[in-house]
Amino acid sequence: MISQPKPEDLPKDRAGFSLRGLEVTRLDTFIDAAFAFALTLLVISFDTLPGNIEELLSALKGTPGFAASFAQIMLFWVAHRTWSRRFGLEDTPAVLISLLFIFLIMVFVYPLRMMFGGLFHWISNGWLTTGFEIGSYDDLRALFIIFGLGFMVMCGLVAALNRHACRQAHRLRLSPEEIFLTRAEYGAWLILTSCGAVSALLAGVLPDRLVMYASFIYWFLVIIMPMYGVRLNRQRKKKFGLPEFVDTRQAPDQ
Repeated sequence: MISQPKPEDLPKDRAGFSLRGLEVTRLDTFIDAAFAFALTLLVISFDTLPGNIEELLSALKGTPGFAASFAQIMLFWVAHRTWSRRFGLEDTPAVLISLLFIFLIMVFVYPLRMMFGGLFHWISNGWLTTGFEIGSYDDLRALFIIFGLGFMVMCGLVAALNRHACRQAHRLRLSPEEIFLTRAEYGAWLILTSCGAVSALLAGVLPDRLVMYASFIYWFLVIIMPMYGVRLNRQRKKKFGLPEFVDTRQAPDQ
């Protein structure tokens, strides 16, 4: 029987977390492929090959919306990749949550592109193209509700993965500091989950003239998340002292 390495003997990430899942599995490969397919949908579902320079320039006006959508999808991919590398879990709950996660990301592509396309169209006073039209307040309300619910569920699934890892702390031999970091990650994704839920709720109850403000909820994350991070860093420093990030055995991409 091959003995498993001790957590302290494993390479660590920048947060000082032992990486138990560095070996690429079939599930990891499938998830990476699914995210790549989602990015393909992000492009081809809204754009066609331009027939002339005018159409090319018009298509390029959709770049900011695509870039923001790309960044959002990559945020979810990095979150799952970080979780997978830290814990290396492939039990039944982890697989089921991961499969639901990649299914929903492919569905979430559509409201995601519409949301960011509409945002840059509004900011640019109509100069940047969207590829779709919102004809009424009911359409706008529906978009905010669909996006908010999608964002809520996606963030909730990442939170669920970290919650599952906390429950496997003994089997994974997580250190007290690693348990603290996992709970911190769980809390951060719960905040994001709540933000999507609040936005969807406001979009459903606000009057027409105020429904636009339902989307402004996400801007509060610019304040809330750094404050949450500062608070956690203080708690971590108080409990465990300054983290040690240096490890010569780290993988090249860390």
